[in-house]
Amino acid sequence: MLDVLRLLSVYLGLLSKPRRSLLAVSVLKLRVWPSDLDLNLHLNNARYLNFMDLGRVDVLLAGGLGFWERRGRQPLVALSFCRYFKPLGPFQSFELHTRLLGLDEKWFYFEQRFMRKGRLHALGAVKGLIVDKNGPVPTRDLFAAVGQEPPASPAPPGWMLDWLRSERSAIEHLKSETGAAVGTRP
Repeated sequence: MLDVLRLLSVYLGLLSKPRRSLLAVSVLKLRVWPSDLDLNLHLNNARYLNFMDLGRVDVLLAGGLGFWERRGRQPLVALSFCRYFKPLGPFQSFELHTRLLGLDEKWFYFEQRFMRKGRLHALGAVKGLIVDKNGPVPTRDLFAAVGQEPPASPAPPGWMLDWLRSERSAIEHLKSETGAAVGTRP
């Protein structure tokens, strides 16, 4: 139930804000509630991924790409990671800073930072796309549907390029190891 309320809060928060560039940083103010805790009494690692969903929704909606559900489309995550530096405890407030680091003909690349009092508690990255019943929707088609040109994509930082190379290497290894296709979608 709390996840639904948080998502509703993101949607309602956008009603009072002007549209912003897809490349602008989204900042969501959030709090750790008891239902977010693990056995160690700090924010559960799976909850970080839930919060990251909220940040990406905020970026896409505020950037004008929030029409996907009306066209039978849905955003999907293909690859994600989260590096934890300092735990977030019960009732602590924090900010989730989400920014689009880049995009290409198919993928969106996001960086997400969990910040508390100016200190980085966790860093996440996500490679995602939008799909419909026919498969991935090209980013140029997503922007054309809302009368926009895709923004000039900044060059992703070196650490993200290394991460993406690692993904490709893992997939090639799995293909050679199994002798079969590794996933067909996305």
